[in-house]
Amino acid sequence: MLDEIKESIMSYYEVYFGIGAIYEKLAKAHGLTSSSLFVLHIIHEYPEQCTQHFICEKLLYPKQTVNTILDSFEKKGYILKKVSNYDKRNKTILLTEAGQKYADSILSNMLHLEEAAFMNMGADERKAMLNGERAFLDQLTRMLDSFIQAK
Repeated sequence: MLDEIKESIMSYYEVYFGIGAIYEKLAKAHGLTSSSLFVLHIIHEYPEQCTQHFICEKLLYPKQTVNTILDSFEKKGYILKKVSNYDKRNKTILLTEAGQKYADSILSNMLHLEEAAFMNMGADERKAMLNGERAFLDQLTRMLDSFIQAK
């Protein structure tokens, strides 16, 4: 039983890191890292509520990583930081016109690849994959919470 579980874990790693490598290759094709790609995605998808804190929460990235990426995007003229209407201590991250065009071109490529991959899977395969990933995330979260509480 333990050998079977160990094999499953190793297979999961292969898939997890393989998917990560795909996103890294896509990002590199656009002169980005996968972290920058996903930050761009969050800014693009959540324009009204996007702050540095929001990005960190969504992607589980450290504040320093997000700050470095945002500074880079700002220097390239892709984003603006505007004092938030809701909380004056935070700045809302907005895409500039150039940033919107940049994001649209890159993220449309990413979406096209993801849509094609999902379309090439059967509905049952997609559902099973998503259900399995969600179940694993839920169990892993529970196990980590228990581990932390026990310390």
